[in-house]
Amino acid sequence: MALLNSFLLAIGLAFESFVVAMANGLHNANYGIKKGVILGLLFAVCHAAELMLGYLLIKTVAHGMQIIDEYLTWIAACVLVALGIKMIVEGVRHLRGKTDKPARTIVEFVLQSVVAAFDAFAAGLTMPNYTMWFVLLTATILSVVIVLFYTIGFLVGKKCGTKFGKYSAILGGLVFLGLAAEVIVGAL
Repeated sequence: MALLNSFLLAIGLAFESFVVAMANGLHNANYGIKKGVILGLLFAVCHAAELMLGYLLIKTVAHGMQIIDEYLTWIAACVLVALGIKMIVEGVRHLRGKTDKPARTIVEFVLQSVVAAFDAFAAGLTMPNYTMWFVLLTATILSVVIVLFYTIGFLVGKKCGTKFGKYSAILGGLVFLGLAAEVIVGAL
């Protein structure tokens, strides 16, 4: 039963990674599959680390966690909105011929990974009665599932990015704004 619970949690957390990967694939259609897998690994590491961090935090300090979780939700929403607006502005500038579509930086990818993993941190906060081994098992399963989902999402986005070309940054930005709206609605 613990294995099934870990897998279901991983699937739930990986859906957001899939959507973010599609946006990244749209925006970076020139990237190869190797970079998609590397970005998937980055997402997986951040999710596993934040799951463990949430678990360790709830094990040591069991009160006041709802306030911390609320702040993380709003921070995640703000970062997603900022990334979405930035991508849309880049896309509009590209449409007007004012600039080439720049590749995303490693700093942006790390920031995306950390923000997208806030849900994993929150999930870790819900595990105060679990053993460290169960949480490690969950983190391992989560990592494998996220790499798989992210890579597939990146390839889907990449394929669409090559078809939609000049609109890819705008589409990717709209995906991030949609994710931000989902985070905000979930927080209300």
